[in-house]
Amino acid sequence: MLENWVRRIAEAYGLSYDTFLKHALGRVGRGARDLEGITEGELARLSAGTGMPVERLQEMNSGAMMARVNEHMQGWLVSEDGREALMELRATLGRMARRREAYATADAGRLARQNWSLYRAIDNVTA
Repeated sequence: MLENWVRRIAEAYGLSYDTFLKHALGRVGRGARDLEGITEGELARLSAGTGMPVERLQEMNSGAMMARVNEHMQGWLVSEDGREALMELRATLGRMARRREAYATADAGRLARQNWSLYRAIDNVTA
């Protein structure tokens, strides 16, 4: 991610992240740390100072990374391995749901028995 990379650059220069952002990119104030909305000008300054091409810096943006992951996942899901993994995931989630339902049913029964005992005890006292 771009933010992590910039943090490592700041550390390499012996600067805090905030100080690096202020002096290298002119970013100050609220939202200065969030590089998701980094401008083309800021990317150009970062590129000039580090020698990293602007295109490569743009690829480090989390939106661009998620698009690549999504594209990869779509391709994987239509493969035989992806379909098998998806079926296994569905089976696992189904088992988890049934187990959760069984625990909820058991808890409801236990609570009903406790409430019934309490109701009878109160009924005996008030009678």
